[in-house]
Amino acid sequence: MNVQNNWYVIQTKPSQEEKVIFYLTQKGINTYFPRTQTYIYKGLKRYKKIKPLFPSYVFAQCERKEVCHLCWTRGVKKVLWENTRPQPIAEELIYSIESLASKDGLIRPNRFKKNDLVMIKSGPFKDILAIFDHWESDKQRVCLLLNLINVQIRVSLPASVVAMA
Repeated sequence: MNVQNNWYVIQTKPSQEEKVIFYLTQKGINTYFPRTQTYIYKGLKRYKKIKPLFPSYVFAQCERKEVCHLCWTRGVKKVLWENTRPQPIAEELIYSIESLASKDGLIRPNRFKKNDLVMIKSGPFKDILAIFDHWESDKQRVCLLLNLINVQIRVSLPASVVAMA
């Protein structure tokens, strides 16, 4: 007998993802909770921070008849539905998200390529467009080219303060 296990999206109450995963695992339900690594700055110090890729959302794999177990799990706000039925998502979507993860299971921020247009998110150059030049030796800093007052200057910034434009 072939049982079809589908993936479902669960919306959790704020900051309850870990509890929901724990309770679903206790019920024998497979879960996936993608996380990403970012950096936060307090003063001049930089700290690594692991945070959810999709805050307040967890993926769970189960049979359709077990969806009620998902709905009534402690910390769950709701399972995403379409009309009157729980909406399964494609397994390929889960695999594609998993493929972005490195060996430690974390999804790192996107990597820039030479001549990519980027935006600086914070600091003295906030909201300025720049051109990505290269990664610094430690891969935590980027070298950017800025056009300021008709002069092109090169600056080195933490990669965490730069995003694709």
